[in-house]
Parts: sequence; C-alpha cells; structure tokens
Amino acid sequence: MADSVQVEMNDVGDILYLRLLRAKIATCREFGDWRNLDYDGEGRLIGVELIGLPRGVSLLGLPEADRIRDALIAHGPPELRVEGYEVFHPLNEPAPAS
Repeated sequence: MADSVQVEMNDVGDILYLRLLRAKIATCREFGDWRNLDYDGEGRLIGVELIGLPRGVSLLGLPEADRIRDALIAHGPPELRVEGYEVFHPLNEPAPAS
C-alpha cells in the first residue's frame, strides 16, 4: 500500500477529496453534512471528503485535524485557502456549452 497523498476536486470546486493512504474503504464516518472521513479495515484514516468549500468548511472537531490541515497545505491546489482550521475554495465557472 503506497502512502502517497492526493487531492481531487470536482469540476465546480465545491467538493474536495483528500486521499491520505491507498487502501480499501471499510467504514465512513460522517461529521455533519459537510465532512466525511474514510477508514480502512485497521481503523486508519485513509481519506477525507469536504463539501461546500466556497462558504468554508471547518476541520475543528475532526480526528487528526492537524494531519488533515498539514496535508491540504502541502498537497492542495494553489487556489485552495487554509486559514487556521477553515478550508475554502472558489467556485469554478462552468465550461461554455459547445
């Protein structure tokens, strides 16, 4: 299992997935409507989904919030803003219809 951190954003820029470890998801814990954490079969945090980034999503109250914050700062896209434990991303304009 590789330990390569990856950040994926949807096309609009309001949903982010932070992959901390490559492993099969065994359980998902929801922290309100905007934050989901994925764990492997050994209970290790392997992924974080943040929803609603244009208005800001707080990392406070999440297990391993410091680790998540540091990974987002190190591996997030340049337009991602991390201010304290708040994470923001601007909405992208949809591509014009062809």
